[in-house]
Amino acid sequence: MKPFHFKQFSIEQDSCAMKVTLDACLFGALLDVENSQKLLDIGTGTGLLALMSAQRSHGLIDALELDNKACQQALRNVEKSQFSKRVRVIQQDIKQFVSTTPYDTIICNPPFFSDHLKGPDAKRNQARHNDQLSFNDLCASISKHLDKSGKAWILLPCHEYPAFQKSAYQQQLYVSQGWKIQSKLDKAPHRYVFTLEHADLNAINHGSAIENAESIIIQSSYVDGYSTQFKSLLADFYLKL
Repeated sequence: MKPFHFKQFSIEQDSCAMKVTLDACLFGALLDVENSQKLLDIGTGTGLLALMSAQRSHGLIDALELDNKACQQALRNVEKSQFSKRVRVIQQDIKQFVSTTPYDTIICNPPFFSDHLKGPDAKRNQARHNDQLSFNDLCASISKHLDKSGKAWILLPCHEYPAFQKSAYQQQLYVSQGWKIQSKLDKAPHRYVFTLEHADLNAINHGSAIENAESIIIQSSYVDGYSTQFKSLLADFYLKL
């Protein structure tokens, strides 16, 4: 499998169950990390989101990955990049991870299938199903490691959002911003990107961040190709934009 080349780094992905996806690239482009000083990428996989964040910030990034092969591939991708001095790849279960100081930014594209049939690929199942990292566990970890004034960024399929939101509220985390990802203008959203913050009891958001979220359209309705909106977001990353 050929590496996926971006403008400032490349991603090899032959050892990772979950490959580079368009949704993940869009998620990385939406991240507001320019002023972040200490970032945590939970389940880094290939290291894609950690490297996209490193390109747009001057902060230090801890990239956690449970799977050994994926962790080694992320490490190679980071070592070959110009951001290797600011990205630390760690093979670790977030449930056992210990940090001496909190993070102002946490990023996660989590395992999201909670009640779906599994396929024959055990590594892909681990990457896609939340048996080993439930939404409750993930939200508890975010609450533990997120600075009191920090933000966590999450990418999820739309149908998994209500369950995740419930787990977040149980940890006194509220949804403060949201975006709806649509493949085309006439298609229903298939992914949500949203941010979590520690709850201010006077400013709890009960869902309006998603209900009123901006829509991000990937493909143009009029020509064969990416929308102007998508091109603008990915212009700093994709080689041909």
